[in-house]
Amino acid sequence: MATPGMVLFYDDVSPPVRSVLLAIAALGVKDRVQLEYVNLFAGGHLSEDFLQVNPLHTVPVLRHGDLTLTDSHAILVYLCDTFATEGDALAIPDAQTRAKVFNRLCFNNGFLFQRDAEIMRKIFRGDVTNVSDHFQPLEQTLDVLEKYLSGSPYTALDRLSVADFSIVATVSTLDLIMPIKADRWPNVRGWFERMKALPYYQTENQIGLEKLREKLSTKMNI
Repeated sequence: MATPGMVLFYDDVSPPVRSVLLAIAALGVKDRVQLEYVNLFAGGHLSEDFLQVNPLHTVPVLRHGDLTLTDSHAILVYLCDTFATEGDALAIPDAQTRAKVFNRLCFNNGFLFQRDAEIMRKIFRGDVTNVSDHFQPLEQTLDVLEKYLSGSPYTALDRLSVADFSIVATVSTLDLIMPIKADRWPNVRGWFERMKALPYYQTENQIGLEKLREKLSTKMNI
């Protein structure tokens, strides 16, 4: 039974939503979070009812009692603080660990996801003739991620963290339009394959990714 007051407004075509779904599954609390579907492509995020929930008209949104969080990165940390007990693999036990995780979440929020979102908006508006003409900013950001992964199997820590969920949701989306090539980004590709091997990756990320692929296929050949 869902925890009273804990509701996630979602559409799994969205990379930030998929990052949160990955975290919920990893924490083993799918039965404790009520899901409310918001159909982005049908304009559900612009409805009067949803604008009362989030005037920014974005998903995901997490409501827990009187708390409303409208950013996936904040939601990821909150889920860890709420559900990851001491000793849990996803627990954030101290200030230094929190800073490392938060640093990579900011990398996704400020750079990787923003560049992904920019090209996706252009594609869906029909403003892109040759998608490869827009790859350079994405490639530069993946070059940075490649360096981050040069000394660690994961993006923030030497173990899995919610930063990996945030980044893999974006990277897997980029991979739809710009394949993550092992010859240029071997560390990113290796990490990506490790993430895809997680037992909950298919249900929490791949299904939504395939929905997005279907939408993209109406705009470009993928």
